[in-house]
Formats: sequence, C-alpha cells, structure tokens
Amino acid sequence: MEASVRTLRSVIELEQLRQPWTSWPGNRDSEIDTYLTFLRSHAATVRPHVVVVDRDGSPEAILVGRIDLGHISCRLGYLRLNLPARILCFVYGALRGNPSKEDCELIVDSVLRSLSVGEADVAYMNFLREDSELCKLAKRRPGVLSRDYVHVTQEHYAATLPASVDEFYRGLSPKVRKNQRWQAKKLTELYSGDVTIRCFRKVSEIESLAAEAERLASRSYQRGLGVGFFDTPSARNHLRLKAERGWLRGYVLYLGGRPCAFWIGDINQGTFGSDYLAFDATFGKYSPGMYLITRVIEGFCEGHREGVTAVDFGPGYAQYKEVLSNHEWRETSVYIFASTLRGISLNLVRTLIGRMDRTVKKALARTNLLQKIKKAWRANARPEAVVEN
Repeated sequence: MEASVRTLRSVIELEQLRQPWTSWPGNRDSEIDTYLTFLRSHAATVRPHVVVVDRDGSPEAILVGRIDLGHISCRLGYLRLNLPARILCFVYGALRGNPSKEDCELIVDSVLRSLSVGEADVAYMNFLREDSELCKLAKRRPGVLSRDYVHVTQEHYAATLPASVDEFYRGLSPKVRKNQRWQAKKLTELYSGDVTIRCFRKVSEIESLAAEAERLASRSYQRGLGVGFFDTPSARNHLRLKAERGWLRGYVLYLGGRPCAFWIGDINQGTFGSDYLAFDATFGKYSPGMYLITRVIEGFCEGHREGVTAVDFGPGYAQYKEVLSNHEWRETSVYIFASTLRGISLNLVRTLIGRMDRTVKKALARTNLLQKIKKAWRANARPEAVVEN
C-alpha cells in the first residue's frame, strides 16, 4: 500500500482530521479538544504541528505536536539553566493510530526534515515508552551531532482495579494495609468523625475547586520547587474543558471542615488519570494524601462505580504510587536537535551539564548523601504553613 506524510499547521486543517483523530484511542493529552484548548491558552505556542501518515489516501497515524517559543531546561541537581529555543514539542501520548515501525519511520523522517529547513531548533518527544518503535527510532535515526545523549527516564505507575474493596486491599502488602487502618483510625478519632470528602466535577464548581487546591498547593513542597498545581487561567481552562465533557473529578479531603488534601484528575476511557495531588504538611503524620487516595479508589472498586477499572498515577516516582500500583513501565524523553549551529550548540551545552549532573549524583549516592540532600531541599522548598483559627 502506498504511504505518504503531510504536516498540518493550522486549526482549520486539524478540524478536517477530527473524525479519524477521535476514532483512535489514546492518552487524554493528545485528545483533539484537550489539544486545541491548550493551543488557545498557551501564550508560548506559535502554531500546531501535527504529522499525518496517509496510506492509500486515508489517515493511518498521527503525531500530535506544536511549535513553541520556550526553553530547554538543563538540571544540575535542583538548579536549572534554561536555554531559549524554538521547540517542536510533541505532547505526552502524541502517537495515535497505527504505531507500526513503518509509520514511525515516516514520522521521524518528517520531524528531521522540519528541523533541517529551520522550523525549530529542536524537537522534543515527551516521555515515550522505552519499548516503543517511536522511542527506538527517535534515539538512533538522527545524526551524531543531533542525537540526544542525556535521556531522562522515569517510571510510570498504574493500577488495574478489582470489583471489590476487599480484593483491592488484599492486593496491598500487610504493612501498607496495617498503616492505612491506623492512619484512618487516628484521623477519625482526632476529628470526632468529622472527616469528609467532596467531589468537584461541574463547571459551576471549578472556581471553588481551584481556590481550595491553590490554598493547599501554596503550602506544599512542590510549590517551592515550582511544580504541581497553580491556579492560573490555563489551569482553569483545562479544568473547564474536562468538566464540560464530564471527565473532571476533583477530590478534596476536609478534616473538621478544613481542607487538608486534594487529588485532581479525570475519568477517560475507564481510567482515572491523576493530574495533581497535594496535602497540608500540618497533617503529614497521618498521611492525608494517602487516606484520600485509598478512599477514592474504594469508591471506584465498589462494583466499578462510574465505569472506572484502572487508575493511572502518572509518571515519576512516589512511594504511594509504588505501593498502590500493580503495573509499571519505563518512559524516556527524547530530544532531536537541528543540524544547525544553534541546534548543535544547544545539544553540546545540555550534554555537558547533563553528564555533570549524573556524575555528581552517582558520587553522592555512593556516600548515601543523595537522599539526605533531596529531603533537606524539599523541606526548605516547602512554604511555611499558615496557621488558621
């Protein structure tokens, strides 16, 4: 069958592809309306850039991306150096349709051509599964000077849910079950049973959800590190889109009427996908975040309420993800640099800093200092808790 590749660079062209795009299953970040909402709300985005593989005149696969005026972050520990660049950024779960080796080869070749004619300084593939054809090709197909030598790799955690709460807890370790019972008992006793969870899901509830989440996120260590939830117009637009489509689920735990933890995500294709989690460190002794997560999962497990049969905890390591998950895989982000002076220079600087970072981390790990430094950094990053009456 005859195959060809084209690139869509306008919203009008994207809309003409809506029917096949929506027919292909995939990650929520590459869902067409989620993608279009981001385009409209992200000031740094110049235009769409969606690669389409056609076979015998019909779309067979796409890679969903955009051109951004942004920066490449080089990390030395928790310190960052941001290098300005024009980036061809492909969203998480960008590949939809047929993931065959042949189609992935056509897609990667198209990306290389776009870089060669100056459409961007660098292309960024947002955390691809290591065992995927797209990841393998993105690593080895570029030339020596354009190739990524500092791959960032992370674990991704998920859990398939049983149809009963008892079966869910039987899947956890005895230690985790014991800790959860103890923490739940202490929370209930401490607040005389005044422990409630509210679920926000409607458009009319977005303002309240965002305010409660911002209130808690502002006291979390994630805020000190510049990550996690921020109550911005862009964040509210995403919450609104999810609420309009019936996806939004924002859970807030209240102790004695006071919010102390939140978990925000969405339900899509039978999976609850986690976006944000934070808690008030004042209650850290009782692990309110873990309490909230397990109670929400209990609700899903009761006969697969709301059709949820799985939880995607998302990428990156966290202890709660490790103990609650029954599936995990490795993902790698891949950069492809343009074979221009600017592209090669960006690659050189990023490679040097990245290798320095790894050398320092290995040295610290051998002396058992790495975890201590991380713990101290997070403690210093956490804003001081505000005492409320």
